[in-house]
Amino acid sequence: MKPTNSLPELIDLAVSKHKTSVRQMSFVAQKNGYRVTATTLNQIRNGSYKSKPSQETLAAIAWLAGVDEALAFAAAGQPVPGPPLADELPPGADNLSPKSRKAVVEMVRVLVDLEAGNNEQRTSGPDDATPRTLRAVAPEGDSRPGQKTGPDHGITELHGDEARSIPVPPRDRLAAHPKVTTRRERLDDESGNF
Repeated sequence: MKPTNSLPELIDLAVSKHKTSVRQMSFVAQKNGYRVTATTLNQIRNGSYKSKPSQETLAAIAWLAGVDEALAFAAAGQPVPGPPLADELPPGADNLSPKSRKAVVEMVRVLVDLEAGNNEQRTSGPDDATPRTLRAVAPEGDSRPGQKTGPDHGITELHGDEARSIPVPPRDRLAAHPKVTTRRERLDDESGNF
């Protein structure tokens, strides 16, 4: 038997194995706990499927064809998923505060984006393999009650050439927002030293 290297070939293999129609195969898959429709299978088989197949769809195709899931994921050009990340979190992770949970979720989103290669702006510095990042942070005292700051909370990140193109001001010009006084300025005001 020739090795299968595409999803349509895997579906053809499943049709041969089950000796039935794609529609009947979808019912068999559903009875065995796999969520896949005949329409999806037919579109993948005919090359007219417009989306990226889900993990559930790929697992169903692998099961129907009687092959390892890794083969179906490879045929789709997708990495094989590992065990659920939630199963690997340490004890006590469910007790994190909402703020800490949000930080964990955002970090995972960033890592997923980086591993998927979606971060086009990520570049390495000239001397090492570390990406260069410039962060602009809104001062603490600048937020007003009721002011909507958006999901980034006033933080803008610039990567690679975008960050290098912004000149860095001299150290003596790096100061807090004009509306915010520094501790040194408050002490000078209190002591009368100018």
